[in-house]
Amino acid sequence: MRQVQWTRWWPLAVAAAFVVLLAATNTIPTWPGLIHLVALPPLDQFTDLRILMSRAPSWPVFLIVCALLFAARVMLLAWLLGGLDARRLRFAALFYAVTFGPVLVAAGADAAAYAVLYARLFWLAVVLVAVVVLVLGPIPWQGRHDLRGNVALSWRRGLRIDVMAPYCAVVVMLGVVADRIPVLTVPLVPVSAAATGVAIVMMERVALRRPAYALTAFVAVLVTVSIVVVTSRESGRPEPTPQPGSLMIVAGINSTSGEAKIHATDVHRLGYRCEQVYYFSYAGPGDGQPRHSATCPIRTGSPYEPGDTQRPFREQVDLFLEQASELPRPLVVAAHSHAVWVAWEAVATGRVDVDALLLIGPFSSTPTGYPPPHVNAPGRVVGDLLRAAVPVTDLFRLHFDPETPVARELLGTVGAAESVLAQPLPGTTRAMTLPSVTDLPLATNWRLDVERNGCPARTTHANLPLSPAFEDAAVRFLNYRPPPPCPAWREWSAAVVRPFGMPKATAPQTGARRGE
Repeated sequence: MRQVQWTRWWPLAVAAAFVVLLAATNTIPTWPGLIHLVALPPLDQFTDLRILMSRAPSWPVFLIVCALLFAARVMLLAWLLGGLDARRLRFAALFYAVTFGPVLVAAGADAAAYAVLYARLFWLAVVLVAVVVLVLGPIPWQGRHDLRGNVALSWRRGLRIDVMAPYCAVVVMLGVVADRIPVLTVPLVPVSAAATGVAIVMMERVALRRPAYALTAFVAVLVTVSIVVVTSRESGRPEPTPQPGSLMIVAGINSTSGEAKIHATDVHRLGYRCEQVYYFSYAGPGDGQPRHSATCPIRTGSPYEPGDTQRPFREQVDLFLEQASELPRPLVVAAHSHAVWVAWEAVATGRVDVDALLLIGPFSSTPTGYPPPHVNAPGRVVGDLLRAAVPVTDLFRLHFDPETPVARELLGTVGAAESVLAQPLPGTTRAMTLPSVTDLPLATNWRLDVERNGCPARTTHANLPLSPAFEDAAVRFLNYRPPPPCPAWREWSAAVVRPFGMPKATAPQTGARRGE
């Protein structure tokens, strides 16, 4: 029998109250994604898996809790559809079973992105979950209780984009508020539940007369905006000013002699001649390396391969000291990605004098980590998935192994990056950062304790060293010129998608610490 209308919503209200209680008692993490626990399916399922991947200390715990949550979600959906009868329960179970596969992939990519600080995986997860929510989200609310029939109705009704688009906009807005004002995160959970209830009611009303037109217009707008964002580039390369001394270029992890993006940086635009430029080698000092795509001949250092960049962090710092100590002063170091930590450690500990640091694409934190093999601790599922993915990364020439010494010390250990960057630089060392807009969602605070934090550039992490934004920021900084105004949207754009990321770990994982 169908419930009286007002009684239909009490399970959703109870679910919201339960989430508030769990968050208030620190049973589950409080981060902007918390509001998605009471969102429309399958966004709720995506959030369940994110929390489980972050907090489950073992596979048995992950699988058992996952099964319990699946059962709870099925019962809640069946109730919201009209009651706990066999037909609705069967439909709800089938729906969540169908969504589980793509949602699991999205959650896994999300968790891996935060563990290894790889923004491309994060954006893959965001795009995948957005497609899944927009395409599959309307299916349960089409008035029938067979999956095939509801799928057909959903498509004929234009995926109810007239309801889904405003609902998703509200969810994004609530996430932005939670991200910018963290104290409001828990109070926003009931608001998110209310938005879900309103969306369900609106979904059950008569659809637009020409839903295909609305869906086509929505897709056209999304495609147009995506093309503009991806293809448009910043312009305005600066006029170079000759610089004294020397420039040392340090590539990031998994790089190879002469083949990293930063090796192709046009040093002439920064004001340096090739005779002033030196390229760091992870293999140590030597008589030179293959030039490949490097702007200048590589006259020093030994040829190195990706495996050399995986050596212990302390050894990398020692190699930096060995190769930087005797270079002509004033010395400017341009370090990309992982190399930021290497250069910062060497300079902050006072073991080498550097006049200026150009920190390109720095990551200010290692927020999640993962435990060593066979160790039951939070993040066990993510760590095992990363290790299982090694053969796949090799196919794409990424060559990432989560158990190499430096990966274990830095990425595998929660707070390792923070411990490096917490050391203050000497007062004689100037430093600037230049992050990528695409990297900002992986950190709640991208600013470092430096003289100048550059405006996030509209380019990918890998292409930062080749961007006009880097050239302009570096030339301005080296010549004591003020930076241009930074549009507010550069930082706010991260707040839009950060709620779809992972909660930060609450305690250090087991693993080797920096310098141990």
